[in-house]
Amino acid sequence: MSSPKHAALVTGGSSGIGLAVAGALVARGHAVTILGRDEGRLRHAADRLGAEAGLGDGAVHTVVADVAQPAAAHAAVAAHIGRWGRLDVLVNSAGLLAAGPFESYSTTTITEVLEVDLRATILFCQAALPYLRKVAREGRPLIVNIASISGKRADPGFSLYCAAKFGVVGFTAALHQELAGEGVGACAICPGLVDTPMADWARSWASRASMLRPEDIAGAVIRLLDIPAGQVPAELVLS
Repeated sequence: MSSPKHAALVTGGSSGIGLAVAGALVARGHAVTILGRDEGRLRHAADRLGAEAGLGDGAVHTVVADVAQPAAAHAAVAAHIGRWGRLDVLVNSAGLLAAGPFESYSTTTITEVLEVDLRATILFCQAALPYLRKVAREGRPLIVNIASISGKRADPGFSLYCAAKFGVVGFTAALHQELAGEGVGACAICPGLVDTPMADWARSWASRASMLRPEDIAGAVIRLLDIPAGQVPAELVLS
C-alpha cells in the first residue's frame, strides 16, 4: 500500500467533536484513523465519513481502544502507522466530564477523569511524537489537544474537570515551547459550550443557538493546519 500524502489520528472519533474533526480532515484529503471504545459506533462513524467524502469502504481506519488504558496510546499509534505509514496530525479529542460538588467525586470518578482527559492526552502525544518529527521536513505536523474553557476559567461544581483541563492547557503550553524549532506545532483548543451530549447538563439554561457546534472546533483545527509550525499558538480559545 502506498503512503498517503497526509495522515491523521483522532481519539474520540466516533462522535461529537472528534467525529467532526475527522470529517473535516477527510474532506481536506487526509487519510484518517479514528479511535473509540465502541466497535459498532466506530464502524458506523467510519462508514458515514467515507460515504460523505465519496470514498469506499475502509477509507477511514478504525481502532477500538480505551484511552484510559496506559498501553492504548502506543498500540493505537502503531495500528495507525501500520495502516497509513505516516502520521502528520494527532488530535486528542476523547474526553470525560464530571460535575458536582467537590466532595461528591468518588475515587473511581477522579481516576477516570484524570486518566481520560489528562493522562491519555500526554501518553498519545508521547507515542505520536517520533512519527510527527519524521514528517517535519516535508510538512506541518501538528498536535491538537481539545481542552475546554474550563481549562482557562475555574467554575464551582467543576473542580475535577477543571483540574484535568487546566492540566491539558499547561501541558500543551510546555510542549509547545519544548518543540519550538523542531517544526512540530502543538495547540490546546479551549471551546466554551459545544452542542454535544456532554453539554446536556446546561440545556436548561443554554440554548443550542448559543452553543458552539462541533464543526466550529473542526474548522479551527483545519485553520491551524495552514499555519507554519513555528507560528501555531499554544492555545486557542473559542466562545
